[in-house]
Amino acid sequence: MSMTTAPSASTTPSSPSGTPGPASAHALSDAVRAHHRALAATLDGYVSDVEADLTGFDAANLTALLNGLTDFLSGELLPHARGEEQTLYPALDPVIRAHGSPTATMRVDHEYIADSVRQITETVRGLRAAGERERALLAQQLTRQVLQLQALFAVHLAKEERVYLPLVEQAIAAGDQQALLAALHAEAEGTTWPADTGPDELEVRHLPPAQRHQVIFERFNGLPVGGSFVLVNDHDPKPLYYQLAAEYAGQLLWQYLEQGPEVWRVRMGKASA
Repeated sequence: MSMTTAPSASTTPSSPSGTPGPASAHALSDAVRAHHRALAATLDGYVSDVEADLTGFDAANLTALLNGLTDFLSGELLPHARGEEQTLYPALDPVIRAHGSPTATMRVDHEYIADSVRQITETVRGLRAAGERERALLAQQLTRQVLQLQALFAVHLAKEERVYLPLVEQAIAAGDQQALLAALHAEAEGTTWPADTGPDELEVRHLPPAQRHQVIFERFNGLPVGGSFVLVNDHDPKPLYYQLAAEYAGQLLWQYLEQGPEVWRVRMGKASA
C-alpha cells in the first residue's frame, strides 16, 4: 500500500551546486509557485491515503502515515503560511494599493466556488443516472466535493466578515450602504435589466437644477415594472436615490455606470413590489 512522504520544498531558487542562482524578475514568484505545487501535491497524497480507508493499514504503517501527516502540517504547511504573512504580504501591501485590486483574491474565491458548484452538479447528475456499481464511487466523490466547497466557503465568509464588512461599516455612508444592499438583493433575486434593447438615456445636464428632480421623478413614475433608463447628470444624484428609495421601497434598482468627475451615469429601474 502506497504511503505519502512529505518532501522538503525550498522557496529559494538554487543553482545545481546548491548556491542561490542569479537574480531575475521572476525568481521570487517562481520559487513560491514551485513551493505551492510541492505542498499541494503532498497534501493531495495524504488526502488520497486517508480516503483509501485507514482501517486497511497495519499498526506500523498507520503510525507512519499519521506522523508524516502531522509533521507535514506543522513543519511545512504552517511555516509556509507564517513566512508569507511576515515577509511577502507586507511587501505586497503598498504594491496592491498602487497597482492592484484589494478585492481580487475574493473574486478568485468566487471562481473556485463556481467551479466547485459545477463539479458537484455534474456528480449529482451522474449519481441520478448511475447503476449500483458506479453509485458508491460517485457518492464518495460527491462527499469530497461538498466538503471541499464547505471549507472554501467558510474561509471566504470569514474573509468578508473579518476584513471587508468592518471596512463597509467604517467608510461607507449609511445611504450608500442601502444602495449597495438594494443592488445585492437585485442580483441575488435574479433581477435583470432588459437585454434586447439598451435602456433609454435621460439627459438632465442642460436643465436648471431646480427642474431636474421633477423631470426624473416623472420619468421614473411612468416606468412599467421591469423598465429602466439611464440618468445622465453632472453630479452624483445620491439625494435622488434617498427620495426614490423611500417612495419605492424594495422596487428601486440603482446601478452606477459612471461616477464622475464630470459625468455621472446611473441605470435606474423599477422591480416588482
